[in-house]
Amino acid sequence: MMRIVELALRSLANGASLPMTFLKRINTLLGHIETALLCLLILLMIGMALLKIVLRYLFHTGILWNDVMLQHFTLWLAFLGAALATGEKRHISIDVFARLLPARLVRLTTIIIHLISLAVVGILVDASIDFLRSEQVSRTTLVGTLPLWWAKIIIPLGFILIAVHFAVHILMAIISQAKD
Repeated sequence: MMRIVELALRSLANGASLPMTFLKRINTLLGHIETALLCLLILLMIGMALLKIVLRYLFHTGILWNDVMLQHFTLWLAFLGAALATGEKRHISIDVFARLLPARLVRLTTIIIHLISLAVVGILVDASIDFLRSEQVSRTTLVGTLPLWWAKIIIPLGFILIAVHFAVHILMAIISQAKD
């Protein structure tokens, strides 16, 4: 936390705005956390796949829940990857406006498109929370007594992360628009 304050003060002294620096730091911090989780998940998935191969061909046995865990890790991978892509502005987008409009209007349309995207993600957060509640009621287990809904909690969390990234991008675009 002290490092963030120190960097914010240093960039403020260099002429950068404190809100913009703070927003960039939030986006970067989330990106680092998402990247670390993605790396951990990939390592776990590779380890589980290798363990499955070794157990099958050398010991003629296996772990019953291995495939189910790999499927749910893939779900986590997809949502964390989508959040990271959104944070880095590498998500799927249509850039027709950027090619046709002047720079000032491009920023305005970007803000509008991000606001629409944020609204859609908000709807998806709400729907995914309803889905998660229905999973909690079902009392289905993933492994042993571990409830299945724990593995699916990434669905609303992933959409929330995407929403936070869109909100940060919107605020950064508004701040840069106000400077011009």
